[in-house]
Amino acid sequence: MTYKTRIAAALALMAIPAAAQAEPGDSAGRIGAYNDAVIAIMKAKLPLPARAERFETVVKAYYDMPGIAALVAGPAWASASAADKSAAIGALTRHSAVSLARNFTSYSGEKFIVDPKVIERGPERVVKVTIAGTPLFYRMRQSAGQWKIVDVISSGVSNLALQRADLATTVAKGGLPAMVKRLGQLDAVK
Repeated sequence: MTYKTRIAAALALMAIPAAAQAEPGDSAGRIGAYNDAVIAIMKAKLPLPARAERFETVVKAYYDMPGIAALVAGPAWASASAADKSAAIGALTRHSAVSLARNFTSYSGEKFIVDPKVIERGPERVVKVTIAGTPLFYRMRQSAGQWKIVDVISSGVSNLALQRADLATTVAKGGLPAMVKRLGQLDAVK
């Protein structure tokens, strides 16, 4: 075996573990890209309505909004019309964008540190990110061939569970149209 052949064989063998780990790393890479998008918006120093518009694009790219909407709506989702489901997805997308715009107002050198050790839970992945000493856990699933966020857990509290609890009475009384109306009231950006 020549020197070049041995080097090529060694490189090929080294690549095998990396390929086996590509799937979990992919979810961490998606969160890294998401964090970069959040920081870019923070650095732009935009007013709230403009930040919300930019965050809406980010939410559509990185969150599984149809899956989140179904989980937040609960049993009402199954019997809802396609139009009501579409409106609910749109309202929750906007709600997520406005929430991000309100929470991430400006950049002051914050670092988003992604833990490369991804936790695998069946078809889901959990990626840990530390921001200013606070850990956040992003629960992700495959959607349309990409890892997408379905929940963010902070201090042991699930954002998805909070949304569902906050909207449960509204959905029980008026279905998805009532949820869309309520989210519109909460998200009025001035």
